[in-house]
Amino acid sequence: MSHPQSDSPLSPNSVEESCNSQASPASADSPGSPAVVGPLGPVGRVTAASYSGASASAVAFPDPARRPYPDPRPAGSAVSASSALHAVLEDSEEGTLMETLGMEVVTRDANRTEVRMPVDGARQVVGILHGGATAAIIETAASVAARAAAPDGAVPVGAELTVSHLRSVSQGWVKATATPLHRGRRTVVYQVTVTDDDERTIAVGTLRSLFT
Repeated sequence: MSHPQSDSPLSPNSVEESCNSQASPASADSPGSPAVVGPLGPVGRVTAASYSGASASAVAFPDPARRPYPDPRPAGSAVSASSALHAVLEDSEEGTLMETLGMEVVTRDANRTEVRMPVDGARQVVGILHGGATAAIIETAASVAARAAAPDGAVPVGAELTVSHLRSVSQGWVKATATPLHRGRRTVVYQVTVTDDDERTIAVGTLRSLFT
């Protein structure tokens, strides 16, 4: 019994070529390359150019020689971060209650600080110095002294203020003198005496500050 035969018999070489063409994937650069499928569907195709382009891109790193911020202690200088902070706080006195009441720092030292203020512009309705203005200059003088006494990197914050009014004044200037009663690592207490132009004591007070 005879078997039907193909019109064009396959040679061994043609069979091998047919198997290889079916088993090998499409070229990466050909239109039939595999698609990249994202959450919302196909987004592109993987090509040899995409691989080569990704590896050819240079990665930029910041220059290690450049500092993004100013050096708080320049080379060859005795300026420290603490003194720089104190200078910033002194410059920040502009635009504060000190400027509103016309206060002027006469002496700025941890052991003795003097601040003066004109009575004009700080009176109450009866024509004498306002008690709130007196309290303000007491706290200001003690705070300026506390900043001078603060450890490196610390800023004093007032925690308790006491004021005793002893005499009224209606003109001229008043001066607040702050001297330390206690200087610790975390707290400082300053006593403040307020006098008029005739050196008469018009008020006394204390301020306890915390270093933060």
